[in-house]
Order: sequence, then C-alpha cells, then structure tokens
Amino acid sequence: MTKRVLLVSTPWERNHLVSEAIDDESHYPIGLAYLHSYLESRGHIVETEWLNNYPLIWKSVLDYKLKGTFPDIVGFNMLTMNRVSTYRGIEWVHEYYPKIQIVLGGIHATIMYQQILERYPYVIIIRGEGEITFGDLLEAWDMGDDYSQIPGIAYCTEGKIFKNPDRELIEDLDVLPFPKHEIFFSGGRKFAGILTSRGCPSSCSFCCLNPTSKKRVRFRSVANVIQEIEYLIKTFPKLETIWIHDDSFFLNTNRVIEFCDQGVAKGIKVSFICSGRFKPITEEMVFKLEKAGFKSVMLGLESGDEHILELCHKGINHEDILKATKLFAQTNIDLTMFLIVGLPGENLSTILNTAKFIQELQQIKYLYYQDIGILAVYPGTEVYELMKQKGLIADDFWMTSAATPYYTVDSDVSMLKAYKEILLSHISVDKIITPSGFLNQFNMLPWSFPYVWKYKLLPKLEGYL
Repeated sequence: MTKRVLLVSTPWERNHLVSEAIDDESHYPIGLAYLHSYLESRGHIVETEWLNNYPLIWKSVLDYKLKGTFPDIVGFNMLTMNRVSTYRGIEWVHEYYPKIQIVLGGIHATIMYQQILERYPYVIIIRGEGEITFGDLLEAWDMGDDYSQIPGIAYCTEGKIFKNPDRELIEDLDVLPFPKHEIFFSGGRKFAGILTSRGCPSSCSFCCLNPTSKKRVRFRSVANVIQEIEYLIKTFPKLETIWIHDDSFFLNTNRVIEFCDQGVAKGIKVSFICSGRFKPITEEMVFKLEKAGFKSVMLGLESGDEHILELCHKGINHEDILKATKLFAQTNIDLTMFLIVGLPGENLSTILNTAKFIQELQQIKYLYYQDIGILAVYPGTEVYELMKQKGLIADDFWMTSAATPYYTVDSDVSMLKAYKEILLSHISVDKIITPSGFLNQFNMLPWSFPYVWKYKLLPKLEGYL
C-alpha cells in the first residue's frame, strides 16, 4: 500500500540568527535526496523539507507542511549537529500529530540509538544506509507492524529495546535511482552536489564515519555518474558547478582519470569541486582533473606537525603533502588544505610547527586561510572515547541541549581559541593587517601579495597597506 512520507532535516545548532531563507546556493542534504527518490521508486508519495534555511520559523514551516499533506510517516535526518532541533521536532510532531509514525535516521541516530529510544520509545530508528531499510519498513506496516525481520533497525516494544542485525551495505550503488536534486533547486541555483562513491578506508581519530561505512568503499560506475551529470545539466540549464562530496574520491586514481576522460569526451562544460586525500595522487590524475574542469580541490591536512598526524592516524607525512602540493602547483586548480586546531597532542610547539610547514607549502602554491576549525567531538570517534576516559563527557550529554563540545583533554577552550589565533596570524593573509600578523607573515609577502592581487582581495586590506 502506498504511504505518504515527509522527510525532514532540521536546523543545525548555532544557526539561529536569521528568520528568512539563508542561502539558496548552500549545500543540500544529498542523503535525503537519495532516500526521497528511492522511496518514490517503490511507489510511495514523498516530500522533503530542508529546514536549515529557516532557523527561527522552522516549526511553522513544518506545521504548514503537515497540515497540507498529513503524512503517514515523518522521517527525521539526525546528525550530531542538528540533534537538539531534531529532539524538539520529535516532541512537537508526537504531541500535535500523535497518529503520525516517526522514523529517525542518520549517523547520530545510528550510533546513539539506545539512549534515543529510552527517551522516545515511540520512534523507529534506521541504522546505517537507509534506502532499502526504509523501503522494507514501509512494507512491514502493511504486514502487521512486524519489525523483527528487518535488518538495520532499532525500536522499542513493551518497554524493551530491540536492535536488529545490521543490514549489509549496498554493494551495487548503480541500482539506486539518481537523488531527487530538484527538491532543493529553486530560482537560479547554479550549484549541485553528487556522490560517486560511499565510504572511506581510513580511521582518523576525529571521524565518525566508520560505524556506518565499516571502512569499506563502494564505487558507482563512471558511466552511471556521467549519466547523472548529463541529467543535471539538461534539467537545470543554469547549473555551473558540481561539487563531488565523496569521502575518498581520489582513492582509485585510474577511476578518476576515466571519469575525467569521459567528461571531456561527452563535452561536459560545468566546473567541478572535490575533496580528497593526499595519496594516492599522480601527475596524470592532476593533469586530467584540470582538463576536465576541476576548479578547486580540497585536501584534509588537519595539522602540519608530523607527530600530530601520526596520533590521529592520517596515514600521511610531509613528503606526501609536498608531493601533492608540487603537482597541483603546475595547474590553475585552487587548492585548499583543511586544518584542525586541538587534535590530541596539540600544544604551542605543534601549532608553530604547523605554521612553519604551511608557509613552506604557501611558497609552492599559495593557500588562502580565512578561518580554521577547532576539533569538535562526535560520538563514535576515538577522540570522544578519550574525552570519556578523562571524565570530560558522558553519553548522557547527547540528550542535553548543549552545543557539540570541543576536544579539551589537552587544552581548555580559551587556549584552543588562542592557538587558533596564533596559527591564523602566521598563515592567513587577512591577518596581515594586525601587528602580529604583519610580523609573522612579513617573509611571506612575495607569495601572499600576488595571490591577493590575483583574487582581488586588496579591498579587504585597503587602508592598511
């Protein structure tokens, strides 16, 4: 029997200052787009509301949608960063629309299902990849509400919590219909996101991906990805840029080369942005990326201190980073290297080591830093377990309304913020207008000023130079 399903992503924490739509060009939740199209392919009526754009009025938007469609099921996408607003959404829907079944999915619900069900025993939680599990769950409601044979869910019956066996990961990603991009397109949107693979083989101490991906990577065929891109270009004629959101896009360099070759052969003219790891990266792959229209590549450096890199299991060293930087320096591709302040073992010495190494990289290919992240702690990560061992956090924290915390085993929050400012004063050209920034970056002027001139950043410094 056909079900009416409303999929919802509530606002992220700290995103609470604007009452109107924020940014039509911002990233949209590609996971919900996949879930939407898959459930439709199984004959259900699906709508999706991305409420992050309406921080202050999201409940009113949700109420309007519920009154208009009155779905059988509301499915919330729960990440750690939107868990609090999701709790409020669960409570609100249950109070005012008690006949609607509530389903939770997402990485936070997958990891913390036990405590969530203890507070909200009337919800059902989908653990891990959600498409097939959600589809099977909808069928189960037509078969007498027997959930016991559905892999990948957790639920509560008569006061007892049940966790069914894990569902196997989807091996052939080509069987999934293309995500429902159009639910996030309006007006003149010029930006789209895609996934060409799922999973990551790494074990970074700060990443919560492994509980769902199990360190396994599955790839869509290049032909299938190209078909989706051609569909996007045809459907959205104003489209200019496609962001590839893979966790491990560079993992198979031959596949990347094949993707680039097919894109060129098909005459695809949009620009691409992607993120990846520092290895494997080859000269041929970098050359093909530029030829295929890649304008920006983002790499997860996290720290320039090799001991910190070893402690957080990045699996890279200075040699790998220098090699990749030199390869991209031969191209016009903009290069971004993400940094995180406050990884285990961080101190003033490691911050200064990072600053020195970044300046070395900036002399090869200039890296622009406007801001740097401080290490946040998520359940399911090694750094979270270290915080628990030190008594700085406990599992019950995640049922509070507190913001996602920083990692404070080695330094308190004030010191972490001080480290961040010290590092920025060494590597951010925006900080050159400050006394410490000018002193720390005076030696970098031959490399920073050409970048400022090329990318028209001079107005930012007007009156200071």
